Amino acid sequence: MTRINLLPPEERSRAAREQGLLLAIVGLVALVVALGAVYFLSVKQVSAKQTQVDQVSAQVDAANVQLAALKPYAALQVQRQAMTLTAQQVLNARITMSNIFEEIGLLIPDGMSLKQLTITVPPYMVAGANDMPGTGTTSTTTGDIAMYGDSTGATLYEAQNQVATLMTQLGMMPQLMNISLVSSVKPQGAVSAEPDVGFQITASLRPFATTPPLAPAAPAITMGGGQ
Repeated sequence: MTRINLLPPEERSRAAREQGLLLAIVGLVALVVALGAVYFLSVKQVSAKQTQVDQVSAQVDAANVQLAALKPYAALQVQRQAMTLTAQQVLNARITMSNIFEEIGLLIPDGMSLKQLTITVPPYMVAGANDMPGTGTTSTTTGDIAMYGDSTGATLYEAQNQVATLMTQLGMMPQLMNISLVSSVKPQGAVSAEPDVGFQITASLRPFATTPPLAPAAPAITMGGGQ
């Protein structure tokens, strides 16, 4: 059975307009609701991200505080390494007087005796010296080591030969150079059953290949946390 619209044409047009307006309003409301839902979700996500950012910032601040507290120990570590290296260099460039005395004592022939032995370390061998031999301003003259003693033998020749032997043996010591005989004579007025001569020998300490270092200055260190 066919339905017949009995409304006048004007009413039908107005009803169609009202229906279209109603649909537009419903669509607008749906759009507003959808936009509200999107905005709510966006705000929620931003809030969650901001919370994460705040947590990371707090962790970074705590790490910076710990780093500032550890900075003095890093400076101490650098200073310790520098001091260890310097100590090793000083140890390698040291003058071991006990070894020099021991070697000289072992080299003295029988029939000879030392009355006096003096050793003076030259300025260019002191730690931190700025002047080294060979630069034109420092001379390596003899006199760092001075030995005084007596040599006794069956004959005067034998006594003098012992002095020569001692000088030859001193020349084998790597620490010494410029070995020189100052005097070797029989003391005046000496009364002895055997020929006896008094001798004086001088020598120089061999310079280091490099200047002995000085310990580096300690850096300023403040213990505790920093800002």
